[in-house]
Amino acid sequence: MTMRHVVHRPVSVANRGVPETRRPRWRHRAMGLGTALFATALVTPALATSASADPLTTSPYIVATPGTVGSLLAQTDVLSVAGQVVQPLPAANGVEANLTSPEVSVLSALPGVVVTPDVAVSVQGLPAGSTHPPSDVFLKQTGANSSWSAGDTGSGVNVAVLDTGIAPLPDLAGRLVGGVDLSGEGNPFHDSYGHGTFDAGLIAGNGASSNGKYEGEAPSAGLVSVKVAGASGSTDLATVIAGVGWTVDNRAALHIGVLNMSLGYQPLESSALDPLDTAVETAWQSGIVVVVSAGNVGPFNGTVESPGDDPLVITVGALDDGGQGNVGNDTMTDFSSVGPTNPDGWLKPDLVTSGRSVVSLAAPGSTIYNGYPGARIGSGNFVGSGTSFSAAITSGAAALLLSANSGYSPNTVKGVLLASTMAGPVGNPVVDGHGDLNVANARAMAPVTYNQAPSLVAVPIGATVALGTAWGQSTWNPANWSSMAWNGESW
Repeated sequence: MTMRHVVHRPVSVANRGVPETRRPRWRHRAMGLGTALFATALVTPALATSASADPLTTSPYIVATPGTVGSLLAQTDVLSVAGQVVQPLPAANGVEANLTSPEVSVLSALPGVVVTPDVAVSVQGLPAGSTHPPSDVFLKQTGANSSWSAGDTGSGVNVAVLDTGIAPLPDLAGRLVGGVDLSGEGNPFHDSYGHGTFDAGLIAGNGASSNGKYEGEAPSAGLVSVKVAGASGSTDLATVIAGVGWTVDNRAALHIGVLNMSLGYQPLESSALDPLDTAVETAWQSGIVVVVSAGNVGPFNGTVESPGDDPLVITVGALDDGGQGNVGNDTMTDFSSVGPTNPDGWLKPDLVTSGRSVVSLAAPGSTIYNGYPGARIGSGNFVGSGTSFSAAITSGAAALLLSANSGYSPNTVKGVLLASTMAGPVGNPVVDGHGDLNVANARAMAPVTYNQAPSLVAVPIGATVALGTAWGQSTWNPANWSSMAWNGESW
């Protein structure tokens, strides 16, 4: 029996005159990696397993030609083996295709071609599992309140939330500026799962549902809903990549400055070959600050998920703020994913912030709202834990920083946020990165540049990584960075 991958027609909504988008457009982008890196094809363990399946059965894959431009070459390669092209994915320099196992084998043998199974991707959030009462002390913890007092509330910056949709709640009224639904449910402003709305509240909620008690990091920022998952909270790799591509295509029209991605999957290959990593780098190089969650599969080494394993993006882990707003009492959560990344050995996460028992917006009637009645707070709010929510808080912080410094590039935003952190709970760069997020410090800091840390190890695919020895804390002191230069396109 032939397996068919259903492609949903995207429903696009824009409140500022952007025409409806029927499918991702073809684009041409020059990537920073040369074709010499891809002289041989990669066969991952998952790919090897799938390639041994029934030769008459087709399954969905991402076929990419890293180091090239756009989707044309990948499409030509797929058609050359009689495969079916489902949709172009130019942000990843590839296409989605339905292929039989013999077709996969032939494509995988072509130089410069990477074939990746179209795996499931899930949003990252957990029931509260409280170690302290629900709280919103992250606003004090990150210095957001101080930024507000100085007049920076995120106005003029729009944050794209690639997630399960955003419900049109009073806290977000007038600031849902556009969106697209790639999930098949037909409405980017309907959140049948509840995760995207929770993230949106942490980024930009204004407290209307709680009489001002629970607000987001940047309460005047605009939001763009890039809906890639429905009521189950799960989607697939191709849909996520298409969502990133849509965001890049609409960056200028919708004034998108930040992309929040609170989802992920265990990487099957190096970040230099992973199609989702390629897509987020495309977004980064287009001028969008990309903030992603590290994952909720810690505390074991090598558990940072894709696209958080990409060296360019801002990868965020979760700490437990204890409900007190005093960084001296912070501890690391037991679920936050830990680096170095596998198989590349990048030092991740980049920073950490509150992710245990945080309060944000509820989407009444959604999967998590109905499934966890004990997590409801009043009629409009909800409590949850996970690196998803740490990433959302950091996306709000990036919006605050861009609101005050509209000329900052993604590289500068990352450099300033990392250089201005407070000491983390652990002080180990593969556990809490550069430390605790503090946007008040970042806002007060002159622009800095940052030198991308080199890969720590080179681990074979499928192998595990060990923590090894600790690094000297002085190496991670922001005071040591003044003479460094960071080119985000040079790893």
